[in-house]
Amino acid sequence: MTLLLQSVCWTLTLKACVQSYLALFPICLLLAAAQPAVAETVLHVAYEDKTQFPYYMGETQRVLEKPGAAVELVKLLEERIPGLQIKFSRYPWKRCLAMLETGQVDGIFNASYNEERTRIGAYPRKDGQVDPSRRLTTISYHLYSLPNADLGWNGKTFANPDLEIGAPLGYSIVNDLEDLEVSVMKVRSSMQSLQLLIARRVDAVALQSVTADFLLTRNADQLSGIVRIDPPLRTKPYYLMLSRQFKAENPELSEQIWNAVGQLRQEKLEALSQSYLSESTTPPETMVNPGEPTTTSM
Repeated sequence: MTLLLQSVCWTLTLKACVQSYLALFPICLLLAAAQPAVAETVLHVAYEDKTQFPYYMGETQRVLEKPGAAVELVKLLEERIPGLQIKFSRYPWKRCLAMLETGQVDGIFNASYNEERTRIGAYPRKDGQVDPSRRLTTISYHLYSLPNADLGWNGKTFANPDLEIGAPLGYSIVNDLEDLEVSVMKVRSSMQSLQLLIARRVDAVALQSVTADFLLTRNADQLSGIVRIDPPLRTKPYYLMLSRQFKAENPELSEQIWNAVGQLRQEKLEALSQSYLSESTTPPETMVNPGEPTTTSM
């Protein structure tokens, strides 16, 4: 009899435990759903809606299926930094700069360094100086002109400052040219600059050579006869800039991002670029001023 009572009591206790568990189970599910599995940070990054071959492709505000080497490199940050998600947008470059300043986007690329831009965003730094080891890439600016143009460029100054030179609006080379005391016609894009040169509305144009050479190759029927002038105007490191707001809220993550950009540039950029460069052909004819140097320092 005692054994029977013990069995009954054990059965009733087990039934009560099961009922209690079933009552608590929905509450446990709700609590679990309220907790994110992994903390995730969205980095909203903007880049120009014009071609900057091979770094980004297409005259469009869409992010293309084959977007460009720099876009692919920035996307790889998701693999290097757990919990980071990249969101891309494309705008005119001047708007990219404005949106970075107001914090509407968290980052922009490719951005060269100049002191004026430090008030609108942050660059990677080391010992108080901008850190080129964490750059995204390096790009040269060249002058482009029609044959036999008398520009008088010697790598440092213009012998003939009475020139009208076209350059894209918002690009850092505009300030560089103005510092050299030449007149600058600011235009919407690299392609429009070259079209103005063909129309002889400017004496020369100042463009990033990777972009200009690509445009001249792809539009040889419209832009025939244009030559590139050596030595280059400037050779500069280019960065992923972060907004002041993002860096203030995420100081450690910002350093992680810049570190990863530097590593990815060394490990991946050449191979990423090659898939685009292999589609291009011979660059335009280059004219070198006799007796002048053919390189400039970074």
